[in-house]
Amino acid sequence: MSDALSAEDTSRCGRAEPFEVFFTRTFTGMFARALLLCGHRQDAEDAVQEAYAQAYRRWERLSGYDAPDAWVYRVVRQRLWATGRRNARIRSAGAGVADLESPAPAGVEETAEARAVLAALALLPRRQRTVLVLHCLHGLSQEAVAEELGLSRGGVAASVFKARRRLEKLLDLRERTSVGPRDGRDGLATSGPRGPRVVLPGRAARTGPSGRGRAGAALAVAEEWLRRCGAAGPQAAARVRDALTAEAGPGGVGRGGRE
Repeated sequence: MSDALSAEDTSRCGRAEPFEVFFTRTFTGMFARALLLCGHRQDAEDAVQEAYAQAYRRWERLSGYDAPDAWVYRVVRQRLWATGRRNARIRSAGAGVADLESPAPAGVEETAEARAVLAALALLPRRQRTVLVLHCLHGLSQEAVAEELGLSRGGVAASVFKARRRLEKLLDLRERTSVGPRDGRDGLATSGPRGPRVVLPGRAARTGPSGRGRAGAALAVAEEWLRRCGAAGPQAAARVRDALTAEAGPGGVGRGGRE
């Protein structure tokens, strides 16, 4: 999977657009990604605000990039990785997602799946959570993750292995080797009475061949749910926009950009 927020977003990023339009179009998805990485609303908002502020200052150049949202997301995850080491809030990762309202189009089962994945993800150590999201969901190579986070290649590989195994155990995921009786489709199923219950039939069939595996398929469900439910909320978007406007000065945030 590419570093951009979506194929549709990427196709539009090649055309220069005013910064305000870019911000409005990408903010919800960017916040969802940040929240999936850290699990805490305030940490996510701080990182996203800083990333968009840096993008605004460079917008004259960034607006010509094929995917400026990929640049912003890189700044977001670098900020979260740097601040997570000294931020006590990371100990309660997951706070701030349990009370999110489900999106209107989402069914009960879909919402339960996403909440279960988020709850399980919150139990992983910070390093395992970060490398799992970057490698298994967003498709960064282990070498790229190691370089970005300042870790060894072997350390990243070990963390990915442990995180996958832990998440799959928490979610009690197993491969379904025969057609299931409930929906007649191959995919992921659950077994046993312990752990959150997650069933991802259709999604798993689509994401499996990409190399995400069971953990990546589960993370994709959680990220999509966060994005659809508008995890940032209008208040968060307004706060970040106000901060950007204050930095921009009397002219406000428009096409913007200065080096």
